[in-house]
Amino acid sequence: MKKTKTPDEDLEIVKRAVDGDYAAFQQIVEKYQDRAYRLAWSLVKNNDDANDVVQDAFLNVFRKLDTFDGRAKFSSWLYRVVVNAGLMRLRKKRRRSEIPLEEFGPQFLDDGHHASVAPSWDMRGDRVVENNELREKILEAVDELEEKYQTVFLLREVEDLDLKEIAQILDLTVPAVKSRLHRARLFLRATLEPYMSGK
Repeated sequence: MKKTKTPDEDLEIVKRAVDGDYAAFQQIVEKYQDRAYRLAWSLVKNNDDANDVVQDAFLNVFRKLDTFDGRAKFSSWLYRVVVNAGLMRLRKKRRRSEIPLEEFGPQFLDDGHHASVAPSWDMRGDRVVENNELREKILEAVDELEEKYQTVFLLREVEDLDLKEIAQILDLTVPAVKSRLHRARLFLRATLEPYMSGK
């Protein structure tokens, strides 16, 4: 089993790469290319585009490696470069109509109570675990999210990053990340509700 390097070891490799050690930069690429590709693919949903994003990202990392100051984890810094490259590619490729998430937020009565109770999906839990159709519906719903919500959702739910790391990657506050994640989840719940309830 391959030993995962500590952030300090990453920092040492980065220092060597900055000093011109190409083998050290190659170590960085080998260590992070799979994760970079997975994140890129989750953003652009296309193998060719994901490969281009990863290539662009590592080229940017190579050019800007000397600007990495070690205050954040190297992986967070790298993720930010990949996210930026992915979002730039999406913006160039398409301008899609975005659905405002505000309409999917909770609705309140005058007395401050929720206007409707969120339905429970527990009854379908056993059936949907291996359901390819559900997976497709979820992917379609995630693809409809506005870019800023989609990115936060993917970093949290797909890449399993903690909120603080996501905040560093996207240059946001933790409360802003929480807010975007909450709005993304509300949108997905509202979008998937007809399917999950069998309507």
